[in-house]
Amino acid sequence: MTDLIDPSQIIVRPRPTLLSTFELLVKPIAPVGSGPSVVARTVIQGYFLTIANTSNSDIKVRLQFTATTPELDLTNTVTITDVQGVNDFSDLTPIVGDPKRFIFNLGIGANDTALFTLLPDVSKPEVIKANSLEVRGYVEIALTSPSGSVRLLLTPEHRGTFVPQNFDAVRAPDFDQLVYALPTSTGQSEFTLTGPAKPNKEFKLEIKEIEKLVENKLAETLPVTPQAQIPNDLQRVIGLMAQRLDELEQRTVSNGNGRAFIQAEERPSVGHHVVNQ
Repeated sequence: MTDLIDPSQIIVRPRPTLLSTFELLVKPIAPVGSGPSVVARTVIQGYFLTIANTSNSDIKVRLQFTATTPELDLTNTVTITDVQGVNDFSDLTPIVGDPKRFIFNLGIGANDTALFTLLPDVSKPEVIKANSLEVRGYVEIALTSPSGSVRLLLTPEHRGTFVPQNFDAVRAPDFDQLVYALPTSTGQSEFTLTGPAKPNKEFKLEIKEIEKLVENKLAETLPVTPQAQIPNDLQRVIGLMAQRLDELEQRTVSNGNGRAFIQAEERPSVGHHVVNQ
């Protein structure tokens, strides 16, 4: 009997930890027509997250973004990661079956710091021209490797730029920047995350005991029977039965006028004892 449970394959995955909110903008900071044009300048804002790995081991983390109203459209966004001094452009990955959630996996070396950014894709003229992008939601983080606990320093921020409404036509546009830290779910920058863990020794022993109980129960309810051996006499009887069936079939086929293959004179009277002739 094969093992019902392989304890080595059981992995307890921790739930993601709430980190912060996020907001992406390509939109006037104030309603157009509510005042001087300088007040209604467009703000282009993105989400920045600095992750410091304070451990002596390389780690992998997973960021999860949830945006319900308005929804996050991957065609209008871009991600940039900087772990080794080089900008790496990519995209979030949608979660199958859950269009409101997206993930991003990131590896960080021991005692190293990474920068992750989620930005409106302003390289597309239609995003600037529409001047209406607005996405809000929240961010979660989980440690996917290694197992055990790791201390991280997390600093989420919003950074942005103010541009005039018609900055394409302005020779010397006035750009102003904004940057502000976002409050974390714990109110602190230090997070202790726990990676996926395999069951401890006590749990493995419990699984083994369960397997033994199941095997013993199956052995009681399903006894093993030896393969049936057909005696020679029984084989001869089966052969005679098959021969008799063939004879009856031939009589039925040869009687093509619709009459029964057992004639009336062959039928015994009710109550009479029939003797094979």
